[in-house]
Amino acid sequence: MTGAEALVACLKAMGTRRVYGVIGTSIVGFLDGLYQARDTIRYISCRHEQVAASMADAEGRLTRRPGVVAVHSGPGALNAMIGLANAAKDCSPVIAITGAIKRRLQGCDGMLELDHVRVFRPVCRATFRVEATYEIPAVFTEAYKAATRGPGGPVLIEVPEDIWGDRDDVTLDALDLTPEPPPPVEEEAVRRVAECLLHSARPVILAGGGVAYSGGEDLLKQLVERWPIPVATTGNGRGVLPEHHPLSLGRAGYAGGTPMADEALKRADFILAIGCTISDMTTYEYTWPIQADIIAVNLDADNDQKKLPITAIAADARAFLAALVDAVASLSVEPRPTWIDELAPVRTMWENLLQSMRAPDRRPFSPAYVCHLLGQMLPEDAIITVGAGMHLLYPSDFIPCRRPRTFLAAVNFGAMGFGFPAALGAKLVYPERTVIAVLGDGDFMMTVQDLETAVRENIAVKILVINDNAYRVLAFRQRVQYQGRVHGSVHQNPDFVRLAESFGIKGWRLTTSDEVETVLSEALALEGPALVEVVTDPEDIPPTNLEAVMRMSGM
Repeated sequence: MTGAEALVACLKAMGTRRVYGVIGTSIVGFLDGLYQARDTIRYISCRHEQVAASMADAEGRLTRRPGVVAVHSGPGALNAMIGLANAAKDCSPVIAITGAIKRRLQGCDGMLELDHVRVFRPVCRATFRVEATYEIPAVFTEAYKAATRGPGGPVLIEVPEDIWGDRDDVTLDALDLTPEPPPPVEEEAVRRVAECLLHSARPVILAGGGVAYSGGEDLLKQLVERWPIPVATTGNGRGVLPEHHPLSLGRAGYAGGTPMADEALKRADFILAIGCTISDMTTYEYTWPIQADIIAVNLDADNDQKKLPITAIAADARAFLAALVDAVASLSVEPRPTWIDELAPVRTMWENLLQSMRAPDRRPFSPAYVCHLLGQMLPEDAIITVGAGMHLLYPSDFIPCRRPRTFLAAVNFGAMGFGFPAALGAKLVYPERTVIAVLGDGDFMMTVQDLETAVRENIAVKILVINDNAYRVLAFRQRVQYQGRVHGSVHQNPDFVRLAESFGIKGWRLTTSDEVETVLSEALALEGPALVEVVTDPEDIPPTNLEAVMRMSGM
């Protein structure tokens, strides 16, 4: 068996359906192996390695089976690093396969040489180098277990170019893809959490990506409805309780948090963070005044890195919720009234602000109305992906999440260039579902070349480009914090409609509210990919918790 055949056999055993990548001399042998397996594994050729890595990241988030990306040695691998860092920060299982120079040339400081194992170690959960063909099943086993262990994350396997064609005795008996079990749920820990929920006057549950990734949303709903407890979420936890549910406060924290969720965390006397911790994102860089006792139930062991006192419980979110639901049911205690009504004035203020922003006759024309109307038109299982920048506030504010894992963002790394490739990956995973990338113009321009990938591979994503000809969140900050010295944050763009059409994609431009419903209906009904540009006034500031943002920015 050759090295390429051995690695492809490992991917087949894992259930891999797609590999994303950009070809290079150091992996052309691997691509030949994928060619031989093309009936079972689809290779998606991308136009940039960051795109390939983010497509694999989206697949990892949605399926919890590691997404796979293959890149060239050196420059190709480094181009993929941003995508792998997003996956690391948001606990998405990804296996990155990178080529390397031939073994006889290692250590010569030659062209394309890079110590991937060392360079990627701070970003990945683990990094590996294949030294001989027969090692591949054992190395893949370790990589798979590292990628899926605990909360999940990216790993890297470096394979020298000459191994792809090297033939050796390879046994797949060394391949073990049995998932490692999570830590056992301790009965005493469950009892302690139940008592805290029972005896606190203003409890809040902060539900994170761990609830979504483990499929614990049904148990969360049972728990909070049994003892009416308000629920805020992190960015990756959106939808674990439908955001129209009366106990939902929406997302908390920077880049999309609602004032209700933020205010609840401030007023709470006990916070149960489940499937997450209390991070800089949740607390506006630890400037939001949270005084509650905090217990965090999470598989990620990074609570000691946080700047709030946290009692940590290492457990799978779904397993812990199951035990907690049973514990609560066994208590002969009458449910108390929820304290969520104390937040009614905050909710009313927020809803009034949203209503005024999304009015169709509002001037200047705002993406708020477009996203509000889009949210009403979309099915419940539609997937929204976003980039980084002010544009993401529009779908955060005006398109409610009704299911988990339907809002994908580079939440904890904040890299631009994630939204479009994530939409491509999501549509390949779920071709029957509507997938929409809501992007800022600056964000879209970083991955625009892969419109060609969407056309070639017939990936029917819909793209909403919010075009203000600026890095608007930075221009806004320069105006407010730096006395109006706007510098380096305003630019010009191509004609996005004509650009889309040059790739063979149907495009529309919206400048007023008159045609929004018609254009959105046509774009959604189109069988292939489609692009809608929303011309946006740079002064249009979407609703956010401005008090918290100003505090965080030192203003």
